[in-house]
Amino acid sequence: MKLRKIIHYQKQMFWAFLVEGKETRQMLHAFLREGRGRLLVSFKSRNPSPEELKLAVEQLKDIPRFLPFFIVVVVPVPGVTESYTLLAITLEKWLGHKFRLLPSEISKAIRGKNEAPGEEKPS
Repeated sequence: MKLRKIIHYQKQMFWAFLVEGKETRQMLHAFLREGRGRLLVSFKSRNPSPEELKLAVEQLKDIPRFLPFFIVVVVPVPGVTESYTLLAITLEKWLGHKFRLLPSEISKAIRGKNEAPGEEKPS
């Protein structure tokens, strides 16, 4: 049973990394289309929507959170990833979720899909 949970958790983290990569790629495309539309008048029809720009800005905020987490995951020292994740979650809870250290998808994978970073899990 515990082995199944460990495997499931690893799959969630893998998919969270893939989703972060996809969201970052979409962010870059939205910003590139916006920049191209501002420089070239002929591309106005392909400008990103305000919703796409809002999502791109939110993903841009995730990049400084993702880079330290990615570096800690890549470091081949046992216990570093778990320690960093535990420290990040503890600081987020202690500071009342005003200060986020983990990227949004990684945070969702750790806390559970239905729980937002500002909410507590029902007991």
